[in-house]
Amino acid sequence: MESKLDLPTLITAIVVAGYAALMLEYVAHDDLGFSAAQIRHVALIAAMLVGIWVAMDMLRSDPNRIE
Repeated sequence: MESKLDLPTLITAIVVAGYAALMLEYVAHDDLGFSAAQIRHVALIAAMLVGIWVAMDMLRSDPNRIE
């Protein structure tokens, strides 16, 4: 079974994620009044939670099962 993920799709996903992060930072800093340290702290916690979620998903899967 071929993977549906190709290079243009991957590049588009990365660019869109970066743009969304910039827009969220702008809204949090300029409209809501959060400081840069507060935004950085919340971003670090969010990145750690996403990393834990991905790691748990990878560890939970059966290594003998091929998809």
